[in-house]
Amino acid sequence: MEHIKNALYIVSYVLMVAALLIVSVFFRQILASVLLIFLVILPFISLYAGSYGARRLSVSASLPSGTVDEGDEFRIRLKIRNTCAVPMLRCILEYTFCNMYRQDDRSFSITLPGESFANDTYDVCFKTGMPGVFTFDADHLLVSDPLHFHTFRIKNEIHIRCYIMPRVIPIPYVPLVMYEGESADELISENGELTRDIRQLREYRAGDRLKDIHWKASAQKGELITKEYERSTDLLYLLLPEVKKGAEEKVLRRYYSLGKAMVEASMGFVCAVFDPSDKSFEELKVSDADSLNDSICRIMDLGSSSDDVYANYMYQNPECTGVIRICPEEIINT
Repeated sequence: MEHIKNALYIVSYVLMVAALLIVSVFFRQILASVLLIFLVILPFISLYAGSYGARRLSVSASLPSGTVDEGDEFRIRLKIRNTCAVPMLRCILEYTFCNMYRQDDRSFSITLPGESFANDTYDVCFKTGMPGVFTFDADHLLVSDPLHFHTFRIKNEIHIRCYIMPRVIPIPYVPLVMYEGESADELISENGELTRDIRQLREYRAGDRLKDIHWKASAQKGELITKEYERSTDLLYLLLPEVKKGAEEKVLRRYYSLGKAMVEASMGFVCAVFDPSDKSFEELKVSDADSLNDSICRIMDLGSSSDDVYANYMYQNPECTGVIRICPEEIINT
């Protein structure tokens, strides 16, 4: 597209020079001849000035705020810096802008002024439509010489990420259950959970875990002996956001709304975050607003999946009970 625009400028310039050439030949005007010589030299001056100025022009970007609430506008601040005396008045920044949950390969552009010795800032506003990680990427800056004969493609890498936090939605009352599982054995918190302190040794009962069998004591007594652990007053809550492709925003809103209500009620919990790349789970402890925001940013970083998240979790933790599943349409206690 830029080559077509340049070609139109070149054609217009050639026609103007041709007209002046006719005038200088047929009417023998000295001024026209001098002007003709100047017009022949001028394109080379323009191309040199454009090349010189383009190498001294740069655009940087910053995000005034780290996170933005869903539905709000957020601004990306562009800073244009020109360190030479050549004004570059037609600078085009090509960029892509999309939510990582909804990949969009379309390219957009914005024209920026690059006046001589400029050091200016401009804000570009975007409207958020759904929660997630929005990316603003610009790899090149297109700069034309003063006569627009040639467009220089300058490498100018800009990569901005912005977390769009979900809006809070009403959550129907759900009687939350406490979690009990193997992973809870290693967690210590003031809210009260399983500990690693052994309360007593007793005979094996149906349903006891094999990992709790005290093999040395069993060998001495000739029967299976199991370890019974101390347990504090309460178990922990464990939330499992099932971020499915195509329904990411529903899960994020439900998790964030429930998590916010639990934090406000001083109900700390653990969030099991699924990593689609290796099908592993990362357990994040949430006890306040900051840790809640950190957990949802981590969920958005890892992206969505078409896998059955709950089935993967149960496969890795077969003996656990009390998982609070955050599904697109409902919250399920298991």
